Amino acid sequence: MSGDNKLSDKQLKALLGKTSEKQKMIADGRGLSVRLSKSGGVSFVFSYRVSGRKSAPVWLTLGRYPDLSLLSARRLRDKCREWLADHLDPRRQIRIMADVKMNPVTVKDAVLYWYDHHASIARKEHEYLIKRFDKHIFPFIGEISIEKCSIKQWLDCFDRIRVNAPVMSGAIFLDVKQALRFCRVRQYIKVNPFGDVNVNHVGSLSRARDRVLSETEISDVWNYAFGNNILNVASNYMRRIIVLCLVFGCRQQEARKSTWDEWDLVKWIWTVPKEHSKNGEEIARPIPQGIRQWIVNLHAETEKHHYIVGRELKRATVTGGANRISKRLGHEKLWCVHDFRRTFSTGLNDMGADPYIVELLLGHKINGIAGVYNKSKHLKKKAEIMEMWVDYLNTVSGFNDNVISLNKKAV
Repeated sequence: MSGDNKLSDKQLKALLGKTSEKQKMIADGRGLSVRLSKSGGVSFVFSYRVSGRKSAPVWLTLGRYPDLSLLSARRLRDKCREWLADHLDPRRQIRIMADVKMNPVTVKDAVLYWYDHHASIARKEHEYLIKRFDKHIFPFIGEISIEKCSIKQWLDCFDRIRVNAPVMSGAIFLDVKQALRFCRVRQYIKVNPFGDVNVNHVGSLSRARDRVLSETEISDVWNYAFGNNILNVASNYMRRIIVLCLVFGCRQQEARKSTWDEWDLVKWIWTVPKEHSKNGEEIARPIPQGIRQWIVNLHAETEKHHYIVGRELKRATVTGGANRISKRLGHEKLWCVHDFRRTFSTGLNDMGADPYIVELLLGHKINGIAGVYNKSKHLKKKAEIMEMWVDYLNTVSGFNDNVISLNKKAV
């Protein structure tokens, strides 16, 4: 390819600054020429045609010598020829390149682009993501160009998190990796900085939890929620969350974001709307007799508020509150509110409840043909199971005289 080039750097230096009566052009080869101005300026020009030989030639100025070296001009010429082969106009592509260099997409730009265009729409809970990025990513590499941010700089960020929170480090890595993949698909960025890096290099995956509360622990929690414990210093908000999640086996988001318009106190049904449901479908849960008076009392306390628990709680608030309560109760193995769902499911299945109905109460998506065609809410069967569950909670906590055995069959 060097045989196509006619000019040398020595010639250009000799031509620079020489004035003449008229402008001159000297070809270098493969579309690249040097334009000599009357005042002695030297510029590199690339000549091409957009629509074949019959179209007028385009003279595209690439840059001035010596700001742009001969070697760099030739590389840019070759890039222009590649664009033409891909049916792209070099004029537009050079403007795009200049814009990228002058206004580079930063790490923060890319992550927020994903958050605004995908995560905030696709994920039911997403606010905590920004808090994580603000704390662990943006202060360190947020303002660095995504093109310039090295793998070492990325790994340094994850190493800081990994020291004390390897699972969180792994979770943030997976979110960032998804964010950058999304940006590449949308052609917002072109780089793939992580390459062969996987979650094991920066942290660890969260393991599936298997925590199920024992009868003694259930009794402790139930009494604690109703203030029947000398250690009870829980806020009203946490007590309400505990009761809702333990009774209904619901996700904490469903309880935190629940409003009184979801609760039918005539038919006694709580309907979780699609926007609060993880599976994107409404979840209808009958309100059992054993908890109705508590619901009525709660309505009297918070009916003037938008949320039934009194105010909107953040996910971290509930998580931290549950952790503290677990410690205060002296439970050897800490639990979180989500463990109530596993306790709810395990307890009801041990009692002989219909597993299909239990799955519906949990708000799990039913796969297969049944999930497509069967739209029954099964309210009667749900109500029977919910009555049995609340009776069990009251019994193991000493609120009932009638003991319910775990092997009792659901009617």
